[in-house]
Amino acid sequence: MTNAELAKQMNALWGLKGRDAVTANVIRQWVAWDVLPKARVQGRAAGNGPIWIRDERSLRRANRLAELRKAGVRRENALIVQAYIEWGHSDFYRVRHALRDEFSKWRNQLNHRHITFIGDDSFANLSATRKRAIANQLGPLDSRFSGTQFEQSPALYAVWADLARTADGNSNFLIAQLIEALQRIYPAIDAIVPSELLSSIAIGLPGLTGSSDEIDNSGESTIEIASERQFRVARIYARRYLKLLREAGCYDASPGLDPGARELMQMLHSFAPQISTGPWLTFAFAQLLHYVFRQSELQENWSD
Repeated sequence: MTNAELAKQMNALWGLKGRDAVTANVIRQWVAWDVLPKARVQGRAAGNGPIWIRDERSLRRANRLAELRKAGVRRENALIVQAYIEWGHSDFYRVRHALRDEFSKWRNQLNHRHITFIGDDSFANLSATRKRAIANQLGPLDSRFSGTQFEQSPALYAVWADLARTADGNSNFLIAQLIEALQRIYPAIDAIVPSELLSSIAIGLPGLTGSSDEIDNSGESTIEIASERQFRVARIYARRYLKLLREAGCYDASPGLDPGARELMQMLHSFAPQISTGPWLTFAFAQLLHYVFRQSELQENWSD
């Protein structure tokens, strides 16, 4: 199968046309970025040159890359990060560089309008004007959350956004807030969501979106200095996160599931295509890496 033939097959499978279409050049790009293995020669056809083949694993990856292209994930850094998490990548230096640049791109976009912060005050003591300013810069809540048990208080959104930017906050208060928020979503959530993913929220969020020029323990600096082993551990957690999203639809169909759990699974299933790719997955992986790195630091401090 030549690159042109593979491209034709992917376009037919995913309905890709015009600027979205996979071409032989796109296939060559995927190979150059090491997210797709190069085709191998298996003999030669009489008078027609070499016979190119790809094994089932390569075809599955090409299929996924075409699916990601349809979802708008097509830039080099984005695809390297996605491929690393889903099936690995041979060049760790390239992975670190891609994650750093991809995360910084979306982090800068997220922080661009953030000029009002809680600071040393408490949210309850802020003026109505400052509360409105914080809410406006955080942006509107997705309509699918509004008016449901998934919607949280304005204080939680504001405090956690500040925490992600500055890494400052009372840990006991934050843990109490997290427990209350999760119980509001579903009292027995720990029976569905792996405990390490829940822990990563409380431990991996502080400083995540901060700038390395402003704070010491930013997510950006973690990406720069985390070890290859810490990347691999974070990848294991990220794959469990993706597995949970894939299986949400199966849990939803289970006849023995109670209504609260079913509603949670339905919500996860509806969001899965969005939060399993692109900036959502980049941020999730960066947060898990931040969690793994900070856990290692805590263990080293205890051992000292």
